[in-house]
Amino acid sequence: IQHQAARLHALCFKPYDDEAKRARHSVVMAISLNTYVYSVFNEVFPELRDFQSAVGVAAGRCLIANIGFHGDRERICLGTPANLAAKIIGPGGSITITQSVCDSLVPALKAKFAEATSVAGEKVYQAKGLRWDTQPELAKSLEVTWKPEKWKKATEGYRDDLPLDDMEVRWAETKIDVETLTERNSRRTDAIAIYADLDGFTRHVQEAEENDEVVSLVRELHMIRRELHTVLKTDYPGVVLQHQGDRVFAILHEPCGDDDKDHEKRCRKALDAAIGVQSSMKHVLRSKLTDRENLHVAVGLDVGAAIVSRLGKKGKREVVALGPNVNAAEALQLATDGQQIRISAAIYDTLEEGVVRDEFISDGDSYVAADLTFPKIEDLEVRHAAKAGSLGAKPSGERIEVVTNSTRPAQPWRKS
Repeated sequence: IQHQAARLHALCFKPYDDEAKRARHSVVMAISLNTYVYSVFNEVFPELRDFQSAVGVAAGRCLIANIGFHGDRERICLGTPANLAAKIIGPGGSITITQSVCDSLVPALKAKFAEATSVAGEKVYQAKGLRWDTQPELAKSLEVTWKPEKWKKATEGYRDDLPLDDMEVRWAETKIDVETLTERNSRRTDAIAIYADLDGFTRHVQEAEENDEVVSLVRELHMIRRELHTVLKTDYPGVVLQHQGDRVFAILHEPCGDDDKDHEKRCRKALDAAIGVQSSMKHVLRSKLTDRENLHVAVGLDVGAAIVSRLGKKGKREVVALGPNVNAAEALQLATDGQQIRISAAIYDTLEEGVVRDEFISDGDSYVAADLTFPKIEDLEVRHAAKAGSLGAKPSGERIEVVTNSTRPAQPWRKS
């Protein structure tokens, strides 16, 4: 389906009518992926630190679509299997599977898994260090032929196709144009990573049983995707890198620069983008989603250095961003409920005194604000100004404009 930075999202969906064979194929695939990383990749690249990999496998019904607009389309997979497989990924070298997958496995494979701590209320089983080079008897019983020399040769070919001398990573001095990026031409930048996830959409996918319900969901997702894409790309503007199922991932790195003022402006713009997302969800999309009252957005943000590139060949390129702040922003979003914005301490420290900063409360190492939209901020500023005796009014054309002592500039959010 998609490469999400250093994570692969894939499906095993054949044979259509045999759940046991699908389960077997998916776990064989998981063992092969881990075997490749530990026994092939790390040997071909000994100058790097040893990479680790882990796999999560979940089964069930899901919705696949190729969604987007203006030629900007991406494959997506929606449903419990997609979300759960990502959530149950364990430590390096492990394979974690749900109970339904475990129950379908043949005895020889099932015996390698032991019950582990439940994740998201789901009973899971885990195997550690399960690789073909250490389990030749298992490979034989499953009729799996692992050819390490074949994969080693192919990986050496990938490596040699991209000599380090031909690759360039430059600091971004202007807004990144992802269409110009390749493996040989990447950009490094100080950026805020933003993840915005539709909280509650997976349940609607699982509940959709009739074809017309599924079609309605695809249309709604297209509408929501387009609105949030516009907020993040046009209103502020950021760089939308991927739509990952019902989640959008973007970065905001303007103004480009490394002084404190640039850093503070980037953080303020990114937070405004997050508030814009919540504003659009509540005040624009809500009126079009009358039967989806439990559908909300959860947003996570963190700031730091990131590398942005575009990987792949011949029209099958995917944009990726790599960096600690990218991983941290995703973790913040995953820990966030619908209608909430969660930011790192580094972003919180850049906030000026005022109603926006006051809305964020400490929660462990991060700060969370609930139901934070621009109309709410305007209302809070008027209330604070009234209490402080600094509320005023002045003529504005044929209207009266309310004036407060807020130094916060007007925001570009609009009802699109």
